[in-house]
Amino acid sequence: MKSILLTAFSCHALALVFLLHWVGFRFNWTDSMPYGIYQIVPGRPNRGDMITFSLDELNPYCSISTERHYLGLNGNRPLLKVLAGLPGDSLEITEEGILINSILLPHTKAKAADSNGRELPIFLNSTVIPTAKGLALSTYTENSFDSRYFGLVDIDRMQRVIPVLTFKLGG
Repeated sequence: MKSILLTAFSCHALALVFLLHWVGFRFNWTDSMPYGIYQIVPGRPNRGDMITFSLDELNPYCSISTERHYLGLNGNRPLLKVLAGLPGDSLEITEEGILINSILLPHTKAKAADSNGRELPIFLNSTVIPTAKGLALSTYTENSFDSRYFGLVDIDRMQRVIPVLTFKLGG
């Protein structure tokens, strides 16, 4: 009897997870943004909106991140970031970090190597952000895998996200 109940509970729990994913709920367990539950919502993202997207398969970091498991063991898991720069914005890379329209964004100083000592190539350059591109960053932590490294992202790849239930562990 216990086995039947456990199986039934497991099936229902799994069905609930798939249903929540189908209606746009996502779970974040990475340090780039607060842990918790987020929901994809309709609408074009604006500056400051939280966004989710996957790297373009043609981006050199797609293969680097797959090889190094930056985006999970299964490859190109979607990222959760903030849309920090829009087309027409002045983007400047400095030793202190990234400036958008001459304003330094917190926690954006690029690192030369990852936590395992492997070189982190940087594909982002100072420029005016072109049409249809955006700067995706986490200003929540300095150790985020974001546009500092893989460069600008197509805005059409981005979906707006809102936090539903978030929390911070250990502090």
